Amino acid sequence: LSITMQDPLISATVTNVVMHNLQNYITDYRTNKVHHDLEFTEKLFKEAKEEYNTAQQKYAQYVDKNRNTILQTARVEEERLTNEKNLTYNVYNQIAQQLQMAKAKVQEITPVYTVVQPATVPLKPSKPNKIMILIGFIFLGGVGSVGWILFVKDLLKAWKEKQLEEFSTSKKEV
Repeated sequence: LSITMQDPLISATVTNVVMHNLQNYITDYRTNKVHHDLEFTEKLFKEAKEEYNTAQQKYAQYVDKNRNTILQTARVEEERLTNEKNLTYNVYNQIAQQLQMAKAKVQEITPVYTVVQPATVPLKPSKPNKIMILIGFIFLGGVGSVGWILFVKDLLKAWKEKQLEEFSTSKKEV
């Protein structure tokens, strides 16, 4: 990436700004879908965590209330709450793994940039190339001089002679 401007400091600054904006745009473009997936997984993770905590609370409250109960209905309810708690824990655990995978995928997809040569303020101007301008004017001067010597000098001489003849013939007539 190179930028040429009149002021070298502005040129270096604009190069840095454009480079950073381009890097941000490319990063956002490449990681957009993965970021959406990560946000969705985080949302699912929060919901699963809340459901697991709720199931744990229900189970703990039920066990505390029915500690010394020997009724079969109490045991069936305790088993149902245990199964519900285990199920919500398994869902919570799987979504936690998916969340870690989504974070790893974001890290994997995010491009890494290497700046080979950072923007620097040049010590001498890159344009206009004064030597090439000088060589161009010397060339044009040489071509003009040769053209003058070969063509224009003779044409001018012939034109003056013709004018002189016309002037002298017009003087003789008067």
